[in-house]
Amino acid sequence: MELKLSVENKVKNNDVKTMIRFLLIFYFVWSIKELWLIEYLYSFGEIISPLLEALVKGFVWIVPTSLYIKYYLHTNPFDYLKMNVNVKKGLFWGVILSLLVGLYFTSETYIINHQSFQFSLSFDDYLNGFLMAGLAEEIVFRGLILQEINKKMTFWKANIITALLFLVVHYPIWIYDEKIFHIGTHLYVLFLGLLFGFVYKKTGSIWSVIILHALHNFFVTII
Repeated sequence: MELKLSVENKVKNNDVKTMIRFLLIFYFVWSIKELWLIEYLYSFGEIISPLLEALVKGFVWIVPTSLYIKYYLHTNPFDYLKMNVNVKKGLFWGVILSLLVGLYFTSETYIINHQSFQFSLSFDDYLNGFLMAGLAEEIVFRGLILQEINKKMTFWKANIITALLFLVVHYPIWIYDEKIFHIGTHLYVLFLGLLFGFVYKKTGSIWSVIILHALHNFFVTII
Protein backbone atom coordinates (compact mmCIF):
# COMPACT_ATOMS: atom_id res chain seq x y z
CA MET A 1 0.00 0.00 0.00
CA GLU A 2 2.80 2.40 0.94
CA LEU A 3 4.65 1.50 -2.27
CA LYS A 4 1.54 2.25 -4.31
CA LEU A 5 1.10 5.65 -2.63
CA SER A 6 4.77 6.41 -3.17
CA VAL A 7 4.45 5.65 -6.89
CA GLU A 8 1.29 7.77 -7.17
CA ASN A 9 2.97 10.70 -5.42
CA LYS A 10 5.98 10.38 -7.70
CA VAL A 11 3.73 10.44 -10.78
CA LYS A 12 1.90 13.51 -9.45
CA ASN A 13 5.18 15.30 -8.76
CA ASN A 14 6.40 14.48 -12.26
CA ASP A 15 3.14 15.87 -13.68
CA VAL A 16 3.60 19.12 -11.78
CA LYS A 17 7.24 19.47 -12.86
CA THR A 18 6.34 18.76 -16.48
CA MET A 19 3.56 21.35 -16.44
CA ILE A 20 5.88 23.94 -14.87
CA ARG A 21 8.51 23.29 -17.55
CA PHE A 22 5.82 23.56 -20.24
CA LEU A 23 4.64 26.91 -18.84
CA LEU A 24 8.16 28.32 -18.46
CA ILE A 25 8.98 27.53 -22.09
CA PHE A 26 5.62 28.85 -23.25
CA TYR A 27 5.97 32.17 -21.37
CA PHE A 28 9.59 32.58 -22.48
CA VAL A 29 8.82 32.05 -26.17
CA TRP A 30 5.73 34.26 -26.09
CA SER A 31 7.60 37.04 -24.26
CA ILE A 32 10.28 37.04 -26.95
CA LYS A 33 7.59 37.34 -29.61
CA GLU A 34 5.73 40.16 -27.83
CA LEU A 35 8.77 42.18 -26.81
CA TRP A 36 11.14 41.79 -29.76
CA LEU A 37 9.52 40.11 -32.77
CA ILE A 38 6.26 42.05 -32.87
CA GLU A 39 7.65 44.95 -34.89
CA TYR A 40 9.15 42.57 -37.44
CA LEU A 41 5.88 40.63 -37.78
CA TYR A 42 3.94 43.83 -38.38
CA SER A 43 6.25 45.13 -41.10
CA PHE A 44 4.63 43.15 -43.93
CA GLY A 45 1.46 45.15 -44.52
CA GLU A 46 -2.17 45.13 -43.38
CA ILE A 47 -2.96 41.64 -44.69
CA ILE A 48 0.25 39.60 -44.45
CA SER A 49 1.20 40.84 -40.98
CA PRO A 50 -2.06 39.76 -39.27
CA LEU A 51 -1.81 36.38 -40.99
CA LEU A 52 1.75 35.96 -39.72
CA GLU A 53 0.63 37.00 -36.23
CA ALA A 54 -2.15 34.40 -36.27
CA LEU A 55 0.24 31.73 -37.57
CA VAL A 56 2.79 32.45 -34.85
CA LYS A 57 0.13 32.41 -32.14
CA GLY A 58 -1.17 29.09 -33.43
CA PHE A 59 2.31 27.56 -33.33
CA VAL A 60 3.16 28.97 -29.89
CA TRP A 61 -0.20 28.38 -28.19
CA ILE A 62 -2.35 25.76 -29.90
CA VAL A 63 0.18 23.32 -31.38
CA PRO A 64 2.25 22.74 -28.19
CA THR A 65 -0.93 22.39 -26.12
CA SER A 66 -2.33 19.78 -28.50
CA LEU A 67 0.97 17.87 -28.51
CA TYR A 68 1.16 18.01 -24.70
CA ILE A 69 -2.33 16.56 -24.36
CA LYS A 70 -1.82 13.89 -27.01
CA TYR A 71 1.67 12.65 -26.15
CA TYR A 72 2.05 13.41 -22.44
CA LEU A 73 -1.51 13.06 -21.20
CA HIS A 74 -2.23 10.36 -23.81
CA THR A 75 -5.64 11.81 -24.54
CA ASN A 76 -7.42 13.02 -27.64
CA PRO A 77 -7.05 16.84 -27.53
CA PHE A 78 -10.63 17.39 -28.71
CA ASP A 79 -11.94 15.18 -25.90
CA TYR A 80 -9.68 16.68 -23.23
CA LEU A 81 -10.42 20.27 -24.21
CA LYS A 82 -14.16 19.50 -24.29
CA MET A 83 -14.47 20.67 -27.86
CA ASN A 84 -16.81 17.85 -28.84
CA VAL A 85 -18.95 17.59 -25.71
CA ASN A 86 -21.84 19.84 -24.67
CA VAL A 87 -21.34 21.69 -27.95
CA LYS A 88 -24.90 23.02 -28.22
CA LYS A 89 -24.91 24.01 -24.55
CA GLY A 90 -21.56 25.75 -24.97
CA LEU A 91 -22.68 27.64 -28.06
CA PHE A 92 -25.97 28.61 -26.42
CA TRP A 93 -24.42 30.01 -23.25
CA GLY A 94 -21.56 31.58 -25.16
CA VAL A 95 -24.03 33.57 -27.24
CA ILE A 96 -26.35 34.42 -24.32
CA LEU A 97 -23.54 35.63 -22.07
CA SER A 98 -21.98 37.57 -24.94
CA LEU A 99 -25.31 39.31 -25.55
CA LEU A 100 -25.41 40.30 -21.87
CA VAL A 101 -21.86 41.64 -22.12
CA GLY A 102 -22.86 43.52 -25.27
CA LEU A 103 -25.88 44.97 -23.51
CA TYR A 104 -23.67 46.20 -20.67
CA PHE A 105 -21.18 47.88 -23.00
CA THR A 106 -23.98 49.35 -25.12
CA SER A 107 -25.62 50.88 -22.06
CA GLU A 108 -22.32 52.21 -20.75
CA THR A 109 -21.31 53.68 -24.12
CA TYR A 110 -24.58 55.19 -25.35
CA ILE A 111 -26.51 55.96 -22.15
CA ILE A 112 -23.86 56.68 -19.51
CA ASN A 113 -21.00 58.12 -21.60
CA HIS A 114 -23.18 59.51 -24.43
CA GLN A 115 -20.81 58.13 -27.04
CA SER A 116 -21.13 55.61 -29.86
CA PHE A 117 -19.37 52.47 -31.02
CA GLN A 118 -16.51 52.79 -33.50
CA PHE A 119 -16.89 50.04 -36.11
CA SER A 120 -13.91 50.98 -38.30
CA LEU A 121 -11.91 47.87 -37.43
CA SER A 122 -8.94 46.34 -39.19
CA PHE A 123 -8.43 42.82 -40.49
CA ASP A 124 -5.98 42.33 -37.61
CA ASP A 125 -8.70 43.20 -35.08
CA TYR A 126 -11.02 40.54 -36.45
CA LEU A 127 -8.40 37.83 -36.92
CA ASN A 128 -6.17 38.29 -33.88
CA GLY A 129 -8.09 40.57 -31.53
CA PHE A 130 -11.22 38.43 -31.58
CA LEU A 131 -10.89 35.05 -33.31
CA MET A 132 -7.38 33.94 -32.34
CA ALA A 133 -7.57 35.56 -28.90
CA GLY A 134 -10.71 33.66 -28.00
CA LEU A 135 -9.61 30.37 -29.56
CA ALA A 136 -5.93 30.14 -28.59
CA GLU A 137 -6.12 31.70 -25.14
CA GLU A 138 -9.05 29.58 -24.00
CA ILE A 139 -7.52 26.38 -25.34
CA VAL A 140 -4.37 27.02 -23.31
CA PHE A 141 -5.75 28.52 -20.10
CA ARG A 142 -9.17 27.04 -19.52
CA GLY A 143 -8.74 23.98 -21.73
CA LEU A 144 -5.37 22.79 -20.46
CA ILE A 145 -4.00 24.75 -17.50
CA LEU A 146 -7.21 25.02 -15.46
CA GLN A 147 -8.02 21.34 -15.90
CA GLU A 148 -4.49 20.23 -15.01
CA ILE A 149 -4.32 22.37 -11.87
CA ASN A 150 -7.84 21.30 -10.91
CA LYS A 151 -6.55 17.72 -10.71
CA LYS A 152 -4.33 18.76 -7.81
CA MET A 153 -6.63 21.10 -5.86
CA THR A 154 -10.18 22.45 -5.59
CA PHE A 155 -11.74 24.25 -8.53
CA TRP A 156 -11.65 27.76 -7.08
CA LYS A 157 -8.01 27.50 -6.03
CA ALA A 158 -7.20 26.20 -9.51
CA ASN A 159 -9.31 28.95 -11.08
CA ILE A 160 -7.52 31.68 -9.13
CA ILE A 161 -4.09 30.36 -10.11
CA THR A 162 -5.17 30.02 -13.75
CA ALA A 163 -6.59 33.56 -13.74
CA LEU A 164 -3.28 34.87 -12.35
CA LEU A 165 -1.36 33.04 -15.07
CA PHE A 166 -3.80 34.44 -17.63
CA LEU A 167 -3.07 37.93 -16.27
CA VAL A 168 0.70 37.47 -16.41
CA VAL A 169 0.67 36.34 -20.05
CA HIS A 170 -0.51 39.87 -20.93
CA TYR A 171 2.51 41.50 -19.28
CA PRO A 172 4.93 41.35 -22.24
CA ILE A 173 2.59 43.26 -24.57
CA TRP A 174 1.70 45.69 -21.77
CA ILE A 175 5.39 46.33 -21.22
CA TYR A 176 5.81 46.86 -24.96
CA ASP A 177 2.83 49.26 -25.04
CA GLU A 178 3.88 50.88 -21.73
CA LYS A 179 0.60 49.93 -20.04
CA ILE A 180 2.05 47.68 -17.36
CA PHE A 181 1.31 50.14 -14.53
CA HIS A 182 -2.42 50.49 -15.25
CA ILE A 183 -3.61 48.75 -12.08
CA GLY A 184 -7.28 48.84 -13.09
CA THR A 185 -6.46 46.80 -16.19
CA HIS A 186 -4.75 44.16 -14.05
CA LEU A 187 -7.82 43.78 -11.85
CA TYR A 188 -10.15 43.70 -14.83
CA VAL A 189 -8.20 40.97 -16.66
CA LEU A 190 -7.94 38.97 -13.43
CA PHE A 191 -11.71 39.19 -13.04
CA LEU A 192 -12.18 38.05 -16.65
CA GLY A 193 -9.95 35.06 -16.03
CA LEU A 194 -12.03 34.04 -13.02
CA LEU A 195 -15.26 34.54 -14.99
CA PHE A 196 -14.08 32.51 -17.98
CA GLY A 197 -13.01 29.67 -15.68
CA PHE A 198 -16.37 29.66 -13.92
CA VAL A 199 -18.28 29.62 -17.23
CA TYR A 200 -16.11 26.79 -18.54
CA LYS A 201 -16.75 24.77 -15.38
CA LYS A 202 -20.51 25.30 -15.47
CA THR A 203 -21.06 24.67 -19.18
CA GLY A 204 -18.56 21.85 -19.58
CA SER A 205 -17.74 23.15 -23.05
CA ILE A 206 -14.83 25.24 -24.23
CA TRP A 207 -17.01 26.81 -26.93
CA SER A 208 -18.82 28.88 -24.33
CA VAL A 209 -15.65 30.69 -23.24
CA ILE A 210 -14.19 30.91 -26.75
CA ILE A 211 -17.30 32.79 -27.91
CA LEU A 212 -17.56 34.88 -24.74
CA HIS A 213 -13.87 35.81 -24.85
CA ALA A 214 -13.93 36.71 -28.54
CA LEU A 215 -17.09 38.82 -28.38
CA HIS A 216 -15.98 40.51 -25.18
CA ASN A 217 -12.84 41.62 -27.00
CA PHE A 218 -15.00 42.82 -29.89
CA PHE A 219 -17.11 45.08 -27.68
CA VAL A 220 -14.06 46.43 -25.84
CA THR A 221 -12.43 47.26 -29.18
CA ILE A 222 -15.38 49.17 -30.64
CA ILE A 223 -15.91 51.37 -27.59
